[in-house]
Amino acid sequence: MKCDKCDNVASVHLTQVLNGKMQKLHLCEACAQKMGVGQGSAFSMSDLLLGQGVGAPLSTANSAKTCQECGWTLRKVKKVGRLGCSGCYQAFEEEIETLLKSIHRATRHRGRRPQHLAQKLLLRDQIEKLEAGIAASIAAEAYEQAAAFRDELRQLKAQEMEGTVHDD
Repeated sequence: MKCDKCDNVASVHLTQVLNGKMQKLHLCEACAQKMGVGQGSAFSMSDLLLGQGVGAPLSTANSAKTCQECGWTLRKVKKVGRLGCSGCYQAFEEEIETLLKSIHRATRHRGRRPQHLAQKLLLRDQIEKLEAGIAASIAAEAYEQAAAFRDELRQLKAQEMEGTVHDD
């Protein structure tokens, strides 16, 4: 099994059950030492998952972040282990993204998909990549490349409207 922080072989395996939910963390020796695991002290799994390391305090700037909808702070989210409301997803977007990357190594689902949706989702992913390519090309003033992306995007959107995907 690989380390959740790097690609080395994990030799330290941590499990914590909070509110009936099990969380696991797999670390290699080096990452475990960097995070202070195995030094005889108690630690918080949320500290590890949020990339804070054992006992590392939140920076003052981060701990002061507050959700405008429910008033929860990042410190409270970290303590409770869950978000206060749907607005917390936007308020703590950077921290959630960091957490997802550390757990899943990505922020986008790449697992199994229902057969009937696989082609639609693939088409949507291609459209998003082309739209990002157009924006990057325009920013770099590579207008010919942006036009090529635009033409390809038009074809894919036409396929999306038809509801069919053709393999080339």
